[in-house]
Amino acid sequence: MPRTAISPVDKIAFWQTLLSKPGFAGISLEALRRFDPTDDLMEINQVFLAPGGQLVSAAEITSIPPEGLVIQTPGTYRLVGQTDPATDANVLSWNPANQASAAITITCPNVVLDLGNCELRATVGDTSQSIAGIVVAPLPLSEALQNVTIRNGMLVNMCLYGISASWTNGLNIDNVVVSGLTYTNLSVRNACPAGIYVSDCANVVVNQCVVQYACVTADSSAGIQMLMCSTVQATECRVHNLVNYDGSGQGYSCMFCSNVTVSGCSAENIQTHFNGNIQAAGHTAIGYLPMFSGNLTYEGCSASKITGCSDDAHGMSLFQSWGVTVENFTATEITDGVTPSNTGAKATGLEVTSSLVTVSNSTVRKIRAIHPQDRQSAGFSTCGAAVTFENCTAEDVVVCNGRGESDPGLGNGTGFGWAPDPRAIFRNGLSLDVQYVSCTARRCQVGFDTWNHVNSTWTNPSFDQCGTNILVQTTPPNNTRALAGNPESECNPPIVVTVTNQATGNIYPPH
Repeated sequence: MPRTAISPVDKIAFWQTLLSKPGFAGISLEALRRFDPTDDLMEINQVFLAPGGQLVSAAEITSIPPEGLVIQTPGTYRLVGQTDPATDANVLSWNPANQASAAITITCPNVVLDLGNCELRATVGDTSQSIAGIVVAPLPLSEALQNVTIRNGMLVNMCLYGISASWTNGLNIDNVVVSGLTYTNLSVRNACPAGIYVSDCANVVVNQCVVQYACVTADSSAGIQMLMCSTVQATECRVHNLVNYDGSGQGYSCMFCSNVTVSGCSAENIQTHFNGNIQAAGHTAIGYLPMFSGNLTYEGCSASKITGCSDDAHGMSLFQSWGVTVENFTATEITDGVTPSNTGAKATGLEVTSSLVTVSNSTVRKIRAIHPQDRQSAGFSTCGAAVTFENCTAEDVVVCNGRGESDPGLGNGTGFGWAPDPRAIFRNGLSLDVQYVSCTARRCQVGFDTWNHVNSTWTNPSFDQCGTNILVQTTPPNNTRALAGNPESECNPPIVVTVTNQATGNIYPPH
């Protein structure tokens, strides 16, 4: 286990592993660094490493002072609340001061914190502060904690985090609900309020947890976020009703993680807005987002009603990762461009910008991009290498205008195709050695797009009510496309670029 935040050498090792995979030889290490917020996140969380709370001296916790409590002796602890006559809920109230603090901080190993099926309910006066429900962090940092469990209860109306856990080997979070997270702070760059935040941990299990009704204004936000972790399981969790009023939002995100399994989880009603914050890394709305991570499995997961504003919207985006298996994924009602200007970047059910990926038995439907600057809405898209889509279905994929009317002049709603991006690091990326096996496009403007595919194969594709079954554009004037980006969609200053089709060596049936 690491002693402090992951070192630059460790992150470079992740990037070097990525760059050694097929399809990524042309991407520079320096270009990737600008997508890494982890140093800022670790700096933000330094405030939790010097807890000033009262020491817990009894197994039953019946009250919490404004400065919080600190558990520094191994054992089992249980919250005991009182019945709220208005709601009949078992409630333990906490009124933190307007400064960085946590209701309960765990600094020692071998602790079970049982929330006792009650609501740990905060009344936060200043939502710009770093205030959390439960923090797990060893003191001193030279020794990682072992075996910490948090279970059975609800954290209500917290601020930056519901739970924040770091430097722990053997972390179990079971049957915990984080509800009503509220954080408003655009002066702290890359702040990412999250229901459950875990960093520098190994052997992590998050089971049957819920993050709901989070309303934040920050550069980023997440339901469940993992950074620099190994051997992680998230099972039967739900993230729903997460809104960021001026930044990005992800249901489940992981960065610099390995050996991660996410199964039976759902992301619902995630929405982002743009209100002038052009310093954010983006305003994407995404159900599932792994970045710079390897050996990942997603089984039986779903994303629905993911609504983006001026940037991307994706049910799942596999971003710059490798060794990913996705089985039985569904995405429904993914929409981008919901802004007063009626334009965004693109919408995708499942986007792959990774290497060595298999997606099987998955279905996406009702994918819509309003006047997309990338000129595309897609069911499944790829800009990577050694990717297989097998027995997948894309339905009702369209590009439309602000009135919701289908408009091919603004781009194509594509069932299966390339993943466009106008930024210099990605704009010339290819879909190398991509296999489409027994896949179906239904009611799409374009069923399958061969653009920028190299040495790829379409085996037994099927189409139903598509405007074009297989789109092949190889000769002028149809071999160029114009992509655009503005400060709201991670391009400052604004850009307009022309990309040329590099498709070659592909095998597809007559079209």
